[in-house]
Amino acid sequence: MPAQTYKVGPGTLAFGEVGTPNDFSCQFTDIALEPSKDSEDALKVLCGDQIPGDVTYTWVLKGTLVQSLQDTGITLYTLAQAGNTVPFRFSPKSGANGFSGSVVIDPTKIGGEVGKTATADFEFQVVGLPVLVPPPVGP
Repeated sequence: MPAQTYKVGPGTLAFGEVGTPNDFSCQFTDIALEPSKDSEDALKVLCGDQIPGDVTYTWVLKGTLVQSLQDTGITLYTLAQAGNTVPFRFSPKSGANGFSGSVVIDPTKIGGEVGKTATADFEFQVVGLPVLVPPPVGP
């Protein structure tokens, strides 16, 4: 099989319930769903066998956003939703598989270097595991 890859974007990221999403796709310069693994040590038993340790996966939605101080912008959204768990839908590439789930919103940085576009790094904890969403079918 030949190598397969993709370039991130154009894609989408929206927070909120289906039908009333807050689409902030144009506010992100770097965006990823990132897993981390926590595994316990194996337990050795007298006969020489080992019982595997438990493995837990957690996910975050992280990246860099372009700050916006408009009422409908991402920066004020993170302030208003701080600590709340909200649904998200993320597609790193339009027409390809996407992901959905829920994240806990944390407020982001406000401001930055004078004379430069204001950006902020962020990391939102995913609640549970992200769910694969197949691409839309049709013309």
